[in-house]
Amino acid sequence: MAKTDLNLDLPLLSESPAGWAEIASARLDLFLADHAGCEQQAALSALSLADRYLDDEELVDKLTSLAMEEIVHFRRVAAILRSRSIFAGRKRSNPWVQALLKNIQDRREPHHKVDRLLVGALIEARSCERFTRLLTVTDDTEVQELLTDLGPAEARHWRMFYDLAARELPESELASRWRAWLLFERDLTAKGGKLPTVHG
Repeated sequence: MAKTDLNLDLPLLSESPAGWAEIASARLDLFLADHAGCEQQAALSALSLADRYLDDEELVDKLTSLAMEEIVHFRRVAAILRSRSIFAGRKRSNPWVQALLKNIQDRREPHHKVDRLLVGALIEARSCERFTRLLTVTDDTEVQELLTDLGPAEARHWRMFYDLAARELPESELASRWRAWLLFERDLTAKGGKLPTVHG
């Protein structure tokens, strides 16, 4: 994948479809409202995963810390929405994330745990890529500052999820599983790029 302007080393096999950043930039109200929902869901998902694997001390520690960070991000986006009198409305569905989760079919452990963590890594990596692409086209100073902060945070998050998964399987098996997920995500993302949402 081509390097982004922030020079973030992402594992993704493709860039977002051409034109997505311009679509999002033209409807920052919708992007920000959706972004708030994504941050909220990220916190809830991290806590849910921590609750499922309470016996994994490292995972619980890192995911509860992540949840707290995502709540801070949510509050920051919510403040921007309030300052602009943007009503976020109902929580929007995220078909892209739902498709990733639906693709988790192996219920055996540790494979289910690994897949949940690898999906988390993909979500964070694609979010980072989207934030970075939008940063290059928007002239909204407040949004620029937000994306400049959150892009590197998402880059750190995807690596954390991946490193947690890497503890569970031999390197070769993990690499094969990760490659399959990267291919699935690439094909899924190629179908999008039409909506001004984080993963639209």
